[in-house]
Amino acid sequence: MTSWLLVVPMLLWQAPPASFPEVVAKDLPAAPRGPMPPHVPDAGAESGPMGLARRGARSGPSIPALQLPAGNVRVKDKVPDISGWRAYAIEVPGGGTVKVHVVEGRKAWFRVLGVNAWGREEAGLLQNRIPTGEPQATYKNLGPETHTIYFIVDTLDINMVGEAYTLEVTRG
Repeated sequence: MTSWLLVVPMLLWQAPPASFPEVVAKDLPAAPRGPMPPHVPDAGAESGPMGLARRGARSGPSIPALQLPAGNVRVKDKVPDISGWRAYAIEVPGGGTVKVHVVEGRKAWFRVLGVNAWGREEAGLLQNRIPTGEPQATYKNLGPETHTIYFIVDTLDINMVGEAYTLEVTRG
């Protein structure tokens, strides 16, 4: 009985969340360029008129991207339009790492894709391939020069226009 008295407070006590500066996506500058659309199946695709509109919105030459600031940051954003995705550009110095994770909102309805400017994976990118409900991706710059990587927050449902989420960017 006394062991439960010691265990319960330990289970209830949690470390406070990391306090990252928060920015609102509308305050972020546009990146000089965005990535090309990645060649991944659209998890929110459907065959009706809305599906056709989503497919058309995703077929452009590139995805407009927002430039993320240096350091750790939390970004409050919303799904901007019917395409269901938003791209973020981040500069990663040689040997540096970055993790992008949707931490608030309907997390299980999002996925995070890490791509290069051509919309493809490259060495150092780790994707969350198994749907765990934790939308996140990481990148480790294996080279000596600073490299621009794009993280795309993608929706898994077609009816998510205006859906709010918070993105946490952790640099290492």
